[in-house]
Amino acid sequence: MDELQDWLDKVEAYHLPRFEDLPELDLYRDQLLTLVDKYIEPIWLEDSPVVTTSMVNNYVKNGLLPHPEKKRYTREHLAYLIAITFLKQVVSINDIEEGLKVMTGLNGGIANAYDFFCDKQEIALRMLNHREENQVLSEKDQSSAYLMVEMVTMAFATRLITKKILMIENNSDEKS
Repeated sequence: MDELQDWLDKVEAYHLPRFEDLPELDLYRDQLLTLVDKYIEPIWLEDSPVVTTSMVNNYVKNGLLPHPEKKRYTREHLAYLIAITFLKQVVSINDIEEGLKVMTGLNGGIANAYDFFCDKQEIALRMLNHREENQVLSEKDQSSAYLMVEMVTMAFATRLITKKILMIENNSDEKS
């Protein structure tokens, strides 16, 4: 369990950049992919890349991401892509599209919606290391849209710890 506790401590310290921390300069797609990887890789357990060129193309094609302007991506694109990368681990693309519309509308745009998502995701990840102390996420505003973000972020965190436990168990079985 030491390996798991070390990993939980690392996850608890994980921090997503807030909207104002994202680069203001327009980015080419390879720069966009590099930044998403940089921001998410510390907790990424998959063998596959965090995000690929074809994923970005599909998200733009399907309306999840706004079209780039002159092949350049903005901090808004980066915020959407970071959120989508987390959300797709838990819910369908159609649900993500609908959820993004609801949350950006409720929060007055992508910047506030993204920061709200980051706050909730970090709380959910920290809860992995303090499961006994926090049985239920709470929020002053209990509307279904806010509850949706709480649940999807908790689902991701729960899926993440489950996968890590299975990885540790598989490694220990191979060593035996």
